[in-house]
Amino acid sequence: MSFSADLGKFRSKTTDRLDRTRRAVVIKLFSAVILDTPVLSGRLRGNWQTGVKSPVLGTVGRLDKSGSDAIAEVQKQTAASGPDDAMYLTNNLPYARRIEYEGWSKKAPDGMVRRNVIRFRRLLDEAVREGKL
Repeated sequence: MSFSADLGKFRSKTTDRLDRTRRAVVIKLFSAVILDTPVLSGRLRGNWQTGVKSPVLGTVGRLDKSGSDAIAEVQKQTAASGPDDAMYLTNNLPYARRIEYEGWSKKAPDGMVRRNVIRFRRLLDEAVREGKL
């Protein structure tokens, strides 16, 4: 086998591993945000929406106290995404920002997104240890 062919195999294998790691981290990060969302009716948790290539606009009427429907959407959209696709998790309910930044919830005094962005490195390290990279 030629050096060029070896490089091609290495590139393909590395790209695949990086994509699997990206997907694992997206699922872990987005799921953590969803599960850290305070629940009364399940409306706020249910309004987390996953976008591929661009953020989702608008709201949905999904009540999701457990977060399982929103997490299933994360998994489905992540599986459908390509290796170079940007992934977005959005919640367009008017009070989501207030809960994230203004302390409207005693259940999430440090927000939902901010606290998990801080954990990003740990989530990445976990994915690497799990053999995704």
